[in-house]
Amino acid sequence: MSRLLRGALLTGLVFLMLSGLAAGVAPVAHATLPAPALERAVPGTGLAAPLASAAPAAAPDAAAPLAHSVAPAGQVCQTPGGAPNWQSSNFFTDAAVTFWTPGNPQLSGQNFLVVPCNNNIPTYTNGFWMNVTTNVELSDATVTIWGTGWPTATNPQPDLKGFSPASPAIFPMAIAPPFYRTASFYFNDYRYFWPGSQVYFNITLQTTQASPSTIYSANPLTQYYEPIQWSGGVNNATWGFYVASPFAPTPPGLSPVNFSNIIAVSTTPTVLTVPSYDPNPKQQVEVYLTALNVSGGPAIPIPEAQGTFTLTGAVTGVYYASFGPANHTVLKLTQPLGPYPGTKVQFNMTCWLPWEGGALDRIYSPTYEFNWSNNGSWWNPTGGLSGPDNLNLTTVPDVTSTTGGHVLATGTSVNVSISVQTPIQNVTISSAAVHFRYVDTNGVTFGTLPMIALSPNRSYVLMPGLPAGAGVTFSVVAKDIYGNPLSSGNFSYTESGPLGTPLPAGYGLFFFEVIDVATGNLVQNMNFTVANATWSETDFGYDFGFANPVPVSGAGYLAVSFGTYTVTVRAFGQTQTWTGTVSTQTPFVVVFYLTSAPVSPTYSAPIPALTLAPVVGIVGAAVASYPISNWFRERRRKAEAEQRRISL
Repeated sequence: MSRLLRGALLTGLVFLMLSGLAAGVAPVAHATLPAPALERAVPGTGLAAPLASAAPAAAPDAAAPLAHSVAPAGQVCQTPGGAPNWQSSNFFTDAAVTFWTPGNPQLSGQNFLVVPCNNNIPTYTNGFWMNVTTNVELSDATVTIWGTGWPTATNPQPDLKGFSPASPAIFPMAIAPPFYRTASFYFNDYRYFWPGSQVYFNITLQTTQASPSTIYSANPLTQYYEPIQWSGGVNNATWGFYVASPFAPTPPGLSPVNFSNIIAVSTTPTVLTVPSYDPNPKQQVEVYLTALNVSGGPAIPIPEAQGTFTLTGAVTGVYYASFGPANHTVLKLTQPLGPYPGTKVQFNMTCWLPWEGGALDRIYSPTYEFNWSNNGSWWNPTGGLSGPDNLNLTTVPDVTSTTGGHVLATGTSVNVSISVQTPIQNVTISSAAVHFRYVDTNGVTFGTLPMIALSPNRSYVLMPGLPAGAGVTFSVVAKDIYGNPLSSGNFSYTESGPLGTPLPAGYGLFFFEVIDVATGNLVQNMNFTVANATWSETDFGYDFGFANPVPVSGAGYLAVSFGTYTVTVRAFGQTQTWTGTVSTQTPFVVVFYLTSAPVSPTYSAPIPALTLAPVVGIVGAAVASYPISNWFRERRRKAEAEQRRISL
């Protein structure tokens, strides 16, 4: 072939290669998820209308080929380098091969590994260059390529389109003038090798200026080849690479990818536990997908996902709904499910990578199922809160048993909890509260403590430990999803004596409370500050109408070291302060007097020894003809009589 003709052909080849490069770096046109049913959603169902034909059954988890990026123990896998000197059948002595992967030095130069090692090409890498240099003029240079595509349940090793192992593709390399000693080839991933492709290749070079005239990178006489088995025979490879998929397992050597070890499925409320929680007729179900990384690194976003939902019972049909936002590590079903009372729901997810107008790397989740309950109300609405098939009421420590009164140690908190009696899991507690009456030697309060929901069928509240001599009477009211209430009876307990857990030596505890002079009741949730010379904290008192120093986090009381403390309380826009000394391990109570309304100036308040400031609004008042203590007793008598009249 004449030098002129070869130059013309080379110019054409370079043009084609550059055209391929331009195509390789073009943005990918991601296919949108087909949603034929979402266009015609059924009103009020939250799902798309059923398709004319049922969805295909979920395939088993598809397995991706393992892509080793490190050498086996004792194996050298870097592409051999050195100055080329064509004089033997040893390819890597005759020619020097280098690679360039833009933005990825780990896959460039001699870092592109020879077999038996493999190379991982990142999912969205456009492609990479291979360059060959010799010390003689090349008359021909070709690269032979074959491989397999993303496996499916029915075909674990599908032929790579245009590059089947039975008919490998042979491409000419571009030989650069004027010396014709360098040849290049661009592996266009975007055009040929989609994610999930396992590709192998080798090189053949020819010259008229050296012997032998033809050399092969995969010459069995050298160590840089590996027989690659396929169903009809063997091909010898020098290099291999895997175009990474978002669903490829890492690190190398782990079991093939499956849905469960790369994507977690969760729901709200939880319907995937064993036994599962049955949603009630007023609940919707949210479904979430969360990308995982089995190697412990950052999770790879999920490109696209769709759910297939098969409903049987009150609602019947096969429905499809997408997850979003696409290309995020956490996806949520774009439309919540239900409610579908009286319906069995089976569902599975399909995740894939849209690529060049198609869907690749398709993987399928296992099939999940749950039942949507027709029930959501109390099974025995006339049986009381603790009646048959309703709720379990428990307290820790126990203050609800029927054996006499309950006396606890001072400062003992009581945990009150209710739960739906098993196995009736589809009854939901929509709200619950503890109604209480608290009384101590200084005053009384009445109120409600909302219970905290731990789950749709379990709630609790923690009642604080009390000062010595104080007592609580309480009952529990719970409502179902329709607002139907269940009430317990009244339970009572008192607290007295020393603390349940002795304080360390040199530490004490004190309580403080505010009496509203206008009502005679204790002030709930008053704002307070406790301080000494080096420390202070500001918080709010309890609903019961008292307070104590509290830990930085958690519940209970905070023991304080012996010393001088200042307590400031604030209520009704008024402030009062006490400064005193903690010098004993016996808990004591500091009482403050504030008023929510004007008080007759003919009364004065007896200020206990532990209270420093006079009653706000009564300072300067004349000495009363009748002691205010009589007034307090009368107010308390009336309040207690009224409370007895009102059932908790």
